[in-house]
Order: sequence, then structure tokens, then C-alpha cells
Amino acid sequence: MYLLFSLTHRIGYVLGLLHLRDFNGIETWANPLLGTAELIEFIRGHLPFLAVASSLLLAVAVVWAVDGSVWMIAAVFLSLASSRALAFHTLIFRTDSFALFYAAAAVALAVAAMKQHGRVAIAFAIGSGVLCGLAMTSKVQIISTIALAPALVLLMMARNNAEAFPDISSRRNLHVSLAAIGTYLFLIGISTLPMPSTFVHTRSSFSNFALCLAGFAAIAAPGLMTRIVPQRGVLYRFLSFANLMALGFAASFLLLWFVMMSPRSGVQFVAALAKVSFLGTIDPALVPGHQSFRDQVLSSPILLLMPALLLAFLALWRPRLASNAELVVLAVIGGLVVASVLWFDRSVMNADAIFTEPLTLSFACIMLAMAWQGGGRAVRAVVAICMALLVFRAVPQTKIWALTDTGYAGYFRESRQILTPYQLGNQQNIENSFRRLFVLDDSTKHSVSERARSLVFKQAADYGFITKQVAFAIPNRGAIDWSRIGVLGEGLRPFGLVRADLWFTTVPAELEGATVYVPPMSAPVPGAAWLARALISCGLYDFEVNAWLRLDADRIRSRSDMEVFAFVPAERRQQFDVPENAPVVAIADRSYVGVPVPTNADGSLFARLGSVEDRFIVIKRRYS
Repeated sequence: MYLLFSLTHRIGYVLGLLHLRDFNGIETWANPLLGTAELIEFIRGHLPFLAVASSLLLAVAVVWAVDGSVWMIAAVFLSLASSRALAFHTLIFRTDSFALFYAAAAVALAVAAMKQHGRVAIAFAIGSGVLCGLAMTSKVQIISTIALAPALVLLMMARNNAEAFPDISSRRNLHVSLAAIGTYLFLIGISTLPMPSTFVHTRSSFSNFALCLAGFAAIAAPGLMTRIVPQRGVLYRFLSFANLMALGFAASFLLLWFVMMSPRSGVQFVAALAKVSFLGTIDPALVPGHQSFRDQVLSSPILLLMPALLLAFLALWRPRLASNAELVVLAVIGGLVVASVLWFDRSVMNADAIFTEPLTLSFACIMLAMAWQGGGRAVRAVVAICMALLVFRAVPQTKIWALTDTGYAGYFRESRQILTPYQLGNQQNIENSFRRLFVLDDSTKHSVSERARSLVFKQAADYGFITKQVAFAIPNRGAIDWSRIGVLGEGLRPFGLVRADLWFTTVPAELEGATVYVPPMSAPVPGAAWLARALISCGLYDFEVNAWLRLDADRIRSRSDMEVFAFVPAERRQQFDVPENAPVVAIADRSYVGVPVPTNADGSLFARLGSVEDRFIVIKRRYS
């Protein structure tokens, strides 16, 4: 989860989609909750994307594996995307949806590897292993869905496609295996490093040597077995594929080094994950009781009984619909579903259904696609009915608001998960900065009232509209610096903690809660003169050219739905012919008077305002 966020967050920041790079600089913000609210919405936006992407990847993989048609991809996608488990996980933040996304991507890449040749196929096989590793470190309960990747490869090879995958020599397989084993031993070696106390985990001990040996066997076995089995045939090629996946799986832990901001913390993070994954014993108190297998099947009979009936249907129509080898592989996939229900799913009606429901639907859709490919009209009619059942079983589940449980509102607040993995580290530093800004600054003994804090929260909750207002009012200074946007309220700071001794001491009631913007110094874009001529020749108007090149930078715009004031020191009141009833704001012991900005202001007003460095702009929403 952190790996994906660290990537998308950095891309979003570079593209200007995000304005808060990290929490190290929040003390320079007048209201850092603006950037925080934007970041929260950006992060939450991943959830529906993950649900849709997981469904699409699994649908493509399932249909490609049996050479199905495009319309079948659409039908399988609908059956997967209508899953209640996926819908539930778009409402609450858990690592489960990230685990499913990586597992689905691993399955799709494994199938794609079988469609490629040469080095591309080898690279895809290693990439599938990397994604399997990322899925497991997201949530170990997704392991049955991870196993679908090699299972589909075996199914494709059983369907006489073994020759499609490159024939890797025994010598090269040995080199790949040694690289995988070396990486695994390196991970076990660094796992002996002391784990920082700020890392939260749920392991009762780190002496699970049986798990460590099992991990070693799983990574080493495929490569070593290629030295034993004959080099021709399905088994050798499958072991070669699994060997490449083992290398990718081990390498995936090294990839997690990029999560952290410094090399040292990255090494600590990888070492901690290796220790938890390969040496940790899960605290027995955290393992919940499971419903019986029968009760779980009866809780969702269409979902769990249909695959069993379809497998029996294919067996009765063999070898027309499925060969004996294909039926064996399908039985293995069915075993993965049973294992998920028995050990990795606390109930298919629970939040953990995400570990079973997509896998079960994929299993059913594999068999439906195979039946459609090899069957006649009668068989295709049965397939159509079954597919319709899978799609329309979700209709009663479409009231997504019924899934929300008020108990979940306190889920992350009351658990320690919100502190992972920082707890007493950066988490406390972040809380201290927000406390100094909006509660009590111990250095100056300045406190912020609850009323003023409510104004800060109100502005952050409406951050999209507020920032657009500022961008409209200040059109010619380039990208708006969100850190300079604050709230007009007694006790609040217009400059954050950069100037901790300055805060608003007097605010007129009619402007309380209005938006404050302190404009930075601005200079035209270098070469603005000839660039302006070039832009004008392209058909741009003067106001567009000014915005692009930061010309006429002191211009302020107003409109009918907002009042805009430029506040200047009170001693310069006469210079702007300010009316007697103009609003007055005080920062510390200095007073500022508001110069109203009309909708179509004269350019001379902005020239005079530009000569005053000590000024700030106030925008108040107006209803008409």
C-alpha cells in the first residue's frame, strides 16, 4: 500500500495535482488542513480505482487463459465488478483491496507471459512474481488468489500451449534459482537488524524457523527440480516459469526500499518486513473463530455452489469441454477456493470476503468460458444463464449505503492501525505541529479558541471551492501557493509558524471565516516580451497572455458571488480613498484597512496596491 502511495503521491505532486509534499513543511502553512484534505481525497480516490482495476485484470486474465472472446471479458468483468466485497472495500481503508489489486495484476501478467516469446515472456514471468510478493506483504490472506497465477499458467500449458513459453536451459534455471536463493538469504540476514520501536506489528515472536524453512523450500524447489525432471514437457516448462516467479517474489521485498524517504529507513523497513514475513509467529489472540465450511457455503450458495456444479458439468462432458489434464488443474483451483474459505476468510459475508469472492467468481468464469468455447447451442444457453445469475446476484446488494456500519467510524481511531508504521516517530511530530498551529504553542503560550478552530475545519472541508476562489481572484501570479491560504479569525496565524509571534487580534464580525491570501513576490516569465508576441499570434487574448507570462501580476479580480478586499496598513488609508465604514483587521498591534475591489476595477488601483509590500487579500463568499 505504501509503495503505491509513494509512487502516485510523487507523480501527483510533480504534476500539480497535490500541493502537500509531506508533513515536514506544514509549519510554513497558514492552514495545512487544506493540503491534508486534498491528500485524503486523493488517497481515498485509489479505492474505486483498485476495485475496478482488479476486476478488469482478473477478467482479462481469465478469458485470455482459455482463448475467450472480447464479449466474454465484458461479462466476466461485470460479474467481478458487481462483487459486494469490492464495493465494501471502496468505503473503508484496509490493505485488503491493495492485496487483491497486486494479486490480480500478477495473474494477468502471468497469463500475458504465456502469450509472449523470448525475453519479454521471461520478464513478464519475473514481474508476475514481483506482484505476488507485493500482494503477500499487503495481506497474507490473499495467498489463494496469488496461487491462481501459476495455476492459470499450468492450465494454459495443459491446453497444449506449453510450447508458447521459452525453453529455458537447465543451466540458466540454476542461475535464476541461485539468484532467488541468494536474495532470500540476504533478506533473512538483514532481518536480524533491530526493528525500530516505532514499527507496529502483530507477531508474538520472531523464532518461527519452520516458516523460514518453508519459505526457503518454496523459493528453491522450482529451480532445483529443473535439474531432475526431463527438459522436455509441460512439467519442466512450468517449473521454469515458477522459478522465474520465485526470483521476482524474493526481489519484491527489495522494491519496498523505495517506500521510505531515506536509504537507512528504507533498509529498516525491508528488514522489518522480512522478519515479520519469514520469522514471525502471529499472535494467537488475533486469530478469530471461523464459521463451519457448511455454514459459509449456505451463507452464499449461488457464489460457492455454482463452481462445484460447473466442475461436475465439465467432467460429464469431457473431453469435449475439458480434457483430463485440464480437469485436474481446475480441481487444484477449486482447492484454492476451499482453502480460502477454510483458513483465510472469516466468513464470505464479512469484510474478509474479498479474499474469497473474487477468486471464486474467477474460478466459475474460467469454466464458463471453457464451456462456451467448446459447447454447442444447449451448452452456451446454460453458460448464458449461469453468467446472468452471477451478474444479477449483485442486484440486491446495490444499496451500498446499507454496507456502512457506524461501528466502523471508530475502527481506525480505536485501533493502533492508524499509527502504523510510525507510532512514536513522525506521527508524534505531525501531531505536535498541528497542536502548535491550532491548539497551543508552548513557545509563545498562544492558544487558539475552539471557535477559531471550527473556522479552520470549515475551510478545509470546502478546500476545492476555496482554492478555486483564490485562483480566480489572483489570475496572473502563476500557480497558487496553497501554503499562503489561511482563515480570517481571531487567534489564527496568517504566516503559519514561520512568524509564530503574529496572529489576528481584531477581526470584524462580517468577515470572520473569510479566506486570507498573502501574495508572494512575483516576476514575469523570462523572455516575456517576445513570448507575448508569439502567444498573441496564436490567437490568445491579452488577459490569457498575462496569465501565462505572469504579466500585470498585481491584478485582483472580483465577481458577484464574492467580496474581495486588499488590506493595507491603516496609515496608508488616504492613498486609496477608503470609505469610513471600511473593515479594519489587526495583526498583533498593527492595523490594516480593507480596500474593496470592485468587479471591473481600474488598473490604476492595482498599480497603487502593487507599491505596498505589506498587504494581504481577503475573499468572502457572497450569496445573491
